[in-house]
Amino acid sequence: MKSAKTLTALTLSICLASLLGCAEPETLTASSSPVEETQEANLLKTGLAGRIRIEGQAVDFQSLEQRLAHYKVPGVSVAFMRNGQLAWTMQSGVKDLTTKLAVDEDTVFQAGSISKPAFAAVLMKYRQDNPIDLDTDVNNLLTSWKLPEHEWTGQEAVSLRRLLSHTAGTTVHGFPGYAAGEPVPTLQQVLEGTAPANTSAVVVDIKPGTQMRYSGGGTTLAQLALQDVANEPLPTMSQRLLFKPLGMTRSGYEQPITTNLSNNMATPYDGDGSPIKGGAHTYATLAAAGMWSTPSDMLKLASSVRSAYLGQKTDWISQDTAQEMLTNNTPSIKPPNVGIGFFINMDDNGEILGFGHGGADAGFMSQLYIELDTGNGYAIMTNGNNGRQLITELEIRLKEALDVGYSEPEIKTLVPISQDELSQYIGTYEVTKPVIVDVVLEKTANGFVLNALPYVEDEEYFHEGEGKFFARNGSSIRFEMDEDSGLVTALVMDGNIRGFRKE
Repeated sequence: MKSAKTLTALTLSICLASLLGCAEPETLTASSSPVEETQEANLLKTGLAGRIRIEGQAVDFQSLEQRLAHYKVPGVSVAFMRNGQLAWTMQSGVKDLTTKLAVDEDTVFQAGSISKPAFAAVLMKYRQDNPIDLDTDVNNLLTSWKLPEHEWTGQEAVSLRRLLSHTAGTTVHGFPGYAAGEPVPTLQQVLEGTAPANTSAVVVDIKPGTQMRYSGGGTTLAQLALQDVANEPLPTMSQRLLFKPLGMTRSGYEQPITTNLSNNMATPYDGDGSPIKGGAHTYATLAAAGMWSTPSDMLKLASSVRSAYLGQKTDWISQDTAQEMLTNNTPSIKPPNVGIGFFINMDDNGEILGFGHGGADAGFMSQLYIELDTGNGYAIMTNGNNGRQLITELEIRLKEALDVGYSEPEIKTLVPISQDELSQYIGTYEVTKPVIVDVVLEKTANGFVLNALPYVEDEEYFHEGEGKFFARNGSSIRFEMDEDSGLVTALVMDGNIRGFRKE
């Protein structure tokens, strides 16, 4: 089987040759001795496999090095917390493929959207000592710019509380950043969607307070409001109110990166394993995506919020402040639930099980999670665009081996399909958006192999019933038929990407 490039827009993964499997993964009861902590860390270096597993089939467990190679992710850094205290760290791979320098526990990565809860912590610490109304309309706080009027102006407030819980009805999901040499816009230009900003204007198109819709644009609006009120830029505020008090010495919002952090920074890579063009992107939207950090530092933030929430340690923020941060602000307890900055993992009764956030910048993927009751948690950072899949495998392993977190493999059941029935789906389909490519399906015993050259090669799909098929990487395909003729006319991939039958 040949190696393949990744087509992110099609949400299909690289199809690589099968590597040697590992033995059945072992588990270990969480403990605190140095020897056993080393054993715990080593558990993440074996027993990894894709999220999708097929009932009745042996799992091809592999090593961390094999999975790094499979996803073309150069390096990964992990920190693990027990009872609210950092227990151990584990790293594998390199921070740069050219220098071959290994990732260590002090190597910094871009944290992506984990910047959001960190920013929320800065804002809440400022608000603890200074008057700032979380529920007033943000235009009452802004002085350098104003949010344009919208359908609900004067009826429902676009407030800081709603902006930081993604319930303000604002647009713009995320930001791609700016490569080296590209002009970087001001926050006002980003909010207006004017050059040199590379995203559209941030507007309100949903009634504030009625639903949760992720909006980096809303976080950017909150950043400008805080800077206007405090008359201080976020980088200096964060050092004073967050990083220094919590000992987060390897974190910063400065863009581009400061010298003291750049001396040990990871280089970002795309899904093909090539360096991101323009290097680590610069993010004008610091609060939404601009923090550099390490897994250990990110756990210091999460642990400090948890400790304050429980009233165990309140010398940084008060218990009231922490509890406000972890109060669900979405209209129901149906997930996703968000407090102020953090996503909250809740049970069916609305009780908090844990909290955290994920992150994605160009060439960097991250995840942070901590359990409220136990104080056990983890942070994972990678320097590759395919890092999300690797992180998922590590989270499954953490749950399986140490019973921390909530990630479990998804078990799929194969549904037999006759070759005659399968034949109706086989053929060539033309995709025109987001790229123009022919998707070719070839029969297997229980599904088909998909090729969408040059993006995807030899990805195997399995029948799960009712004309639906899945791949081990988690992607899925269904088919549409003409009601009159009963013939298959189109395939539909993740992201509602359609390919129309050519033959």
